[in-house]
Amino acid sequence: MNENLIQAVKDALHCDDEEELMDTLQDVCTYGANNGFGSFIYYSDTCQFFLDNRRDIIDLVNELADDMGEDVISLVAGFGCLKTYCADREGKDEIGRAIYGTPADDDTQVMNALAWFALEEVARHLTNN
Repeated sequence: MNENLIQAVKDALHCDDEEELMDTLQDVCTYGANNGFGSFIYYSDTCQFFLDNRRDIIDLVNELADDMGEDVISLVAGFGCLKTYCADREGKDEIGRAIYGTPADDDTQVMNALAWFALEEVARHLTNN
């Protein structure tokens, strides 16, 4: 797991100490990122988190897709928070822009989902280690 991404997630959670951080990460694992943690609540924050950590997040998505033998677009389109949104081609085009191109200002759903993905993956990594 990329140390820069781990640190970015820790910083965005705004926990005061290690115990609070671990409790929060456990809650993320139990309830999911969509339940609101730190700076992972509002689109303005999650989209900025994605843009600031885009390369590391995309590397993580690519690694997971490779491990699962799945293409990246299908993997991301299958995220629970995107299943309905990405049922059509436009949603999948938005995923492609976010991952392979330049995200548009209105690509908030996908950028949010990828920020939540990073939060959940880092939480799983840190609570399992």
